Amino acid sequence: MPEVVLMPAWLEPPVIDGIAYHWWDHGAPEPSADVLAEVTVFVPAYMPVAEDLRFVARMPRLAVVQALMAGVDGIRPHVPPRVPVLRAVGVHDASTAELAVGLAIASQRGLDVAARDMPDGRWRHRRRPALADSRVAIVGWGGVGRAIAARLAPFDVEVTAFSRTGRGCRPVAELDALLPQFDIVILALPLTPDGPFMGAERLARLRDGALLINVGRGGLVDHRALLTHLDSGRIRAALDVTDPEPLPSTDPLWRAPGLLITPHVGGDSEAFVPRARAMIARLMTELAANGASWAAGRAT
Repeated sequence: MPEVVLMPAWLEPPVIDGIAYHWWDHGAPEPSADVLAEVTVFVPAYMPVAEDLRFVARMPRLAVVQALMAGVDGIRPHVPPRVPVLRAVGVHDASTAELAVGLAIASQRGLDVAARDMPDGRWRHRRRPALADSRVAIVGWGGVGRAIAARLAPFDVEVTAFSRTGRGCRPVAELDALLPQFDIVILALPLTPDGPFMGAERLARLRDGALLINVGRGGLVDHRALLTHLDSGRIRAALDVTDPEPLPSTDPLWRAPGLLITPHVGGDSEAFVPRARAMIARLMTELAANGASWAAGRAT
């Protein structure tokens, strides 16, 4: 039987013998029962909500799910344990790293403050921290973390990298003792069931005036504890991710001093589309050559 793939049409997968495509994306009518009964590979919509995954349980032949995001914590609970879920490795690294550096520059140099002053014609000159000569911790040393480090290299910063395993960098176990050294801490970690990575104790270890940037997952930061430090003016933050998302308009984070929020746009630049298409083309080539069973060893 052919491999039957359900995915968004904008991915433009290659035509390959032995692979049949059906198209579905966020907001489209639910695929028919006949289609769902045959699907072996599912590529959900980008940044899917629970409604986009409601029919996974009605795919008896499903063998692999390919996410379009680096994090799969929002997808995994909706997929049977026997089915591997593949991350979008390398697809978002460049865009997310670009935003992380942009958030660092904007926060250090007060670009967000200047933008808010423009409608009122306010001219407020003050000396602010520079990115240059900063000591930066990157927590998470996967593709995104390494891409951030590469883009920081020309800015005369001192980068120290951490990961949970410590492979190729320092282990996270050493982070707490070193946190007071850093001017900027950038989170590029996946979310785990362990609770917020930056809880009240770790936030308290940040030096006065430090900048915390989160481009990983919103749940990595204890927002209630963060608000305490922001309201006192002790530290600053820039968040591309929050918990929940979208962040409700009534949430006090929107009005917290020293905070810059972007609406989870780190990976979603125009650079994402060609990289996603290239990833899907490779997936379909491997699928045609080896069948869906090859994916089991690549799931994370």
